[in-house]
Amino acid sequence: MSASNIECRYLGWGNLQEFRQTSLADNEALIYTTPTGDVPVLIRGFLNYIRSNELKAKLPTQLSENDLVGAIVAMVRNLPESLLTEFEEWLHNAQKKSTATVVCAVISW
Repeated sequence: MSASNIECRYLGWGNLQEFRQTSLADNEALIYTTPTGDVPVLIRGFLNYIRSNELKAKLPTQLSENDLVGAIVAMVRNLPESLLTEFEEWLHNAQKKSTATVVCAVISW
């Protein structure tokens, strides 16, 4: 399977349970991480999730981690600066941090 077949698209941010109800095709998986305006930290959060046993069980074995990383990095780098600022404001201003608040994307192959 080539990297050109892998796509990562931003889905939104908010309550994880709501995103878990999203209908996905057989060749798609939900990935998520904590909101932050720091691009490298945001990328690292998604990378940690793709290394999880939960996601590995859903992905075809022929997908390489490098291919997934490339798709995630491209998606994060294309997020609008205003959205990253919004994540950062949430991170600093939230009175009570909800562990259920996440940034979600869908990876497809």
